[in-house]
Amino acid sequence: MTSLASAPMGSAVERLRAGVEELSQRDQRVARFCIDHAEEVPFLSAGELAGRLGISGAAITRFSQRVGYDGYPHFQKTVRHDLRATLGLKQPGPQNAVVADFWASERANLENLAALPEQQLLLFAQAIAQARRVWIVGARSSYGLALMAEALLSSFRPRVEAHSADLLLSRPEQFLELTAEDAVLVYTLRRYSRATTQVVTALHERGVTVLLLTDQGASPLGKLARHCLRLPTQGSEAAASVAPFVSVTSLMIVLVARAWKGDHFKQTEALKAEFGVYEY
Repeated sequence: MTSLASAPMGSAVERLRAGVEELSQRDQRVARFCIDHAEEVPFLSAGELAGRLGISGAAITRFSQRVGYDGYPHFQKTVRHDLRATLGLKQPGPQNAVVADFWASERANLENLAALPEQQLLLFAQAIAQARRVWIVGARSSYGLALMAEALLSSFRPRVEAHSADLLLSRPEQFLELTAEDAVLVYTLRRYSRATTQVVTALHERGVTVLLLTDQGASPLGKLARHCLRLPTQGSEAAASVAPFVSVTSLMIVLVARAWKGDHFKQTEALKAEFGVYEY
């Protein structure tokens, strides 16, 4: 057992970082992967992590024990707990500060969106516009964002569908509908959904273009995305802000509508008028 196992308490990654030089060459490889990809550890079984590193699952178990844990599940649980503690969410403060703090956080998040490179935004929208079909995927609260995006985007281009990642996992045969000509627009925020990671990984393996809208954490899907927009989500209370996601989604709608030159929009509006969808 290394002295790292009895090191002062801190996060699992902090302890690895402090003691990595004490480890054997093989254990250093495991430790450095866990340091650099901490956000992925909660989603990887011992076998999957071993496969990424080209070693055995037993080696992962022994590594976990040598650095002070009962085994890999204990190490994984600790990393997951540490990540939850870094979400940046705060407990409610005095009632008279809540409203002012909320608007201050929202203003800061929206102002920070201006730092996103314009070319990156244009390429993201271009991929949405050019795909044969677009699936929009989210889980839990992110599924609400996916539904909003579907409602807006479907007026300006055809073949747009929102899907719950949890429900897709129960019907994986639906993955056969998508090909390399298609794109999946993914909404995911910390704590990243395991279902979303599994669904998008499967679609990526089918050649589907992955377009990722996420926060400024290290989403495990970042490495799969053709285009990725990392948005500021600092919350003033016990929830991350979704305003940047709504704003960027609205921008994507504008850019896609321009790319489609309004033809699909005219057709959808004519149908809505025919069926009396709106009061005026």
